[in-house]
Amino acid sequence: MSTLSLHNLQGIATYQNKIEVPSGHKLTTQAGQFRLPNYAANNKPGSPEIGDLIVNTDTATLEVWTGDRWAVCGGGNRGGSASNPATSADDAYNQGNQTSGNVWVEIPGSGAFEFTYDATDRYGTGDNGWIKYDAAFFGANNAAIAHTEYGSPSSIIPAWNTNSTSSTSNDTISQGRLRIGREQSHQGGNSLSTIRCSLPRFTKAKYQASMVSGGADTADFGSFTQNFSGIVNNSPYQNNGSGYWAVLFSGNASGSFGSDMLILDNGTLQSGNGSYSNNTSVLSFGTERGSPTQVPQIIWGTTDAYREYVYVNSWELWLH
Repeated sequence: MSTLSLHNLQGIATYQNKIEVPSGHKLTTQAGQFRLPNYAANNKPGSPEIGDLIVNTDTATLEVWTGDRWAVCGGGNRGGSASNPATSADDAYNQGNQTSGNVWVEIPGSGAFEFTYDATDRYGTGDNGWIKYDAAFFGANNAAIAHTEYGSPSSIIPAWNTNSTSSTSNDTISQGRLRIGREQSHQGGNSLSTIRCSLPRFTKAKYQASMVSGGADTADFGSFTQNFSGIVNNSPYQNNGSGYWAVLFSGNASGSFGSDMLILDNGTLQSGNGSYSNNTSVLSFGTERGSPTQVPQIIWGTTDAYREYVYVNSWELWLH
């Protein structure tokens, strides 16, 4: 047996710098060690070949390039059960959940939930793996999912109900139906009325909803004031403003409106009282957002909540 001692083993350019072990031969380490290349999740090789192996240092998983994705070896299958949830729809797909149906995904701070799952490139954006988070899903899981109803002054507290006058009880929360604003007189000063609930981590989203506006003063529609700190912190920032809006918040309270909010409804979809609907294009943060300390949210709100209101009777998010 011969011994070859060296420091660097390199291929030659003629053969794309590859070193080949011929068919019928094996490369073994016997009692030695063989170390795979290590990469952070956001810094994996840009031009891998089928069969390339790496260690993902962020998830401590062994991954192989299949030709279209980095797949976890050894049946990691995050998303397959409540005890082993995926962190996002994208994570569920990358973990090997290649068939549409249901997957388990974590909502930071709230727990693991079973979502309707579409493994396809649902909207032709090049992104496989989408989960549905809608009024019915929230309603069925509202006791576990973190949510907040806020109104200041207290006369404009919103609620999960379709009682525009006096009620602040969450009568329709099991259906995911909500009301922003209220049929109450103006008490003066800055105001804010919001409802928000926690979301899983995501990069892209598609939203649609059906609403009804009403009120003795007729709901005022118009572009809303994009006050990032006021919306994030539930801090009233405007006296009798305009617009009944909806946004997705990344969870980063130290960020900015441009970087950490996606506008689902800019407040200009309706004129006066009546029924209307919304169906957005695919919206994107560019990179996945969310963590245990930065929980994404969907937020509905207005600063124009006196003697007028909007019922959100149905809504649906698909998240990637």
